[in-house]
Amino acid sequence: MDRASRVLMIVPAVATLAFLAAWAVRWGAADFLAHEATREINTWTASRVTPGIDTWMWVRSDLQRAARWAPSDPQPDELLGVLHLQRAGRAEFSELALEHLGRALERRPSSPYTWANVAEGRYQLGMTQAPFETILVLTQHLGPSEPETQRLLAELGLALWDEMGSKGRAAVKAAVDAGMRRNPLEILQISERRGKLALACAHVSGNPRLRETKWVQTCTEREST
Repeated sequence: MDRASRVLMIVPAVATLAFLAAWAVRWGAADFLAHEATREINTWTASRVTPGIDTWMWVRSDLQRAARWAPSDPQPDELLGVLHLQRAGRAEFSELALEHLGRALERRPSSPYTWANVAEGRYQLGMTQAPFETILVLTQHLGPSEPETQRLLAELGLALWDEMGSKGRAAVKAAVDAGMRRNPLEILQISERRGKLALACAHVSGNPRLRETKWVQTCTEREST
């Protein structure tokens, strides 16, 4: 093989390697931005604070950049959905959240967290008609052991308990049952706030984690009335 032929073979290979290297760098940068955004959002959630608009915009800008750099990765769009859900006071943010979550589901339709966040976005917008109940059922089916889906299913499902059919109620009850085994204090608080304490009280008696709390007496008094 002469030199010219070898050069013709090498050039496309080099170009391909250069493209793959650039793609890997962009994907890595996108992953880093998503990781940092996740840490920031988790900090807000853990401390129960609403970030200032400047901080919020900074995180959103990073996630938008990550979504451009890694268009096949569902994580940036999912995080953008979560980010917009945190500003639930304005309907346009809830609508944007559903748009981002929809894109994430196109790439990863089996994520229970994404479906749970879709349910939250629809709830914020008052979109609790069909297919809302189906979304709750699917969320429970995909993530029966996930603490965050248990919390959201309890929060949203108990709020709409009287409007749901048997499948929706079964899914929400399963989430409450599982949540009472994992984090009973949180589920009891949600159940009381939503006026459906009986579902959680069924798991209080004999639970050593609740022995020294108000819930033993609260649930006992409830059962006697």
